[in-house]
Amino acid sequence: MTQQILQPVFAMPQVVHVVCREGKVPDLLGQLTAHRLDVVLADEPATGGMKVRVFNHPLGECGVTFCAGARLAGALRKGFPHSLHQAPALLPAEGTGLRRAVDRWFQSLGIVPHVLGEFEDGALMKVMASDGRGFIPVPTLVAQEALDRFSLRVIGATEKCREQFFAITVDRRIHHPAVAVITGTQAAEM
Repeated sequence: MTQQILQPVFAMPQVVHVVCREGKVPDLLGQLTAHRLDVVLADEPATGGMKVRVFNHPLGECGVTFCAGARLAGALRKGFPHSLHQAPALLPAEGTGLRRAVDRWFQSLGIVPHVLGEFEDGALMKVMASDGRGFIPVPTLVAQEALDRFSLRVIGATEKCREQFFAITVDRRIHHPAVAVITGTQAAEM
């Protein structure tokens, strides 16, 4: 998803140097408030409790698609979503927005998957799924990319489980031109 969010930045007429860091949202927000980062891209809004005020800029949201290697996807497709109950699962790490959304959705349906692994690295999770080790959830907006790059197959999708995307800044008014492109706002005059 980050690739799609950053794509317009690389299409800007001026050259922009992008540094991407991966980490837990609270740690990244600490760097943001210390002005070591210009923006944090997250799958959840920043909540209260920060000493410095931050601003959430919604970028969009989508449903969730469940994928797996061909054999497992074929076996789980029939009866979706209840076929995921006790099925081998590879899930995002606890504490992520996607994991919380998926856990709430599972709970609402009485689904308890057999969790084989939890991943902070989404690419590694997809590689493990492509080896047939378990099913994974991916935001529907990037599901096709996961299918193509990792030879995964769709089990099923739902709009009742939602993934959200936010750009978080320390300023309500966006000054950095690349951040303005990301958030879709007009950059202020420098």
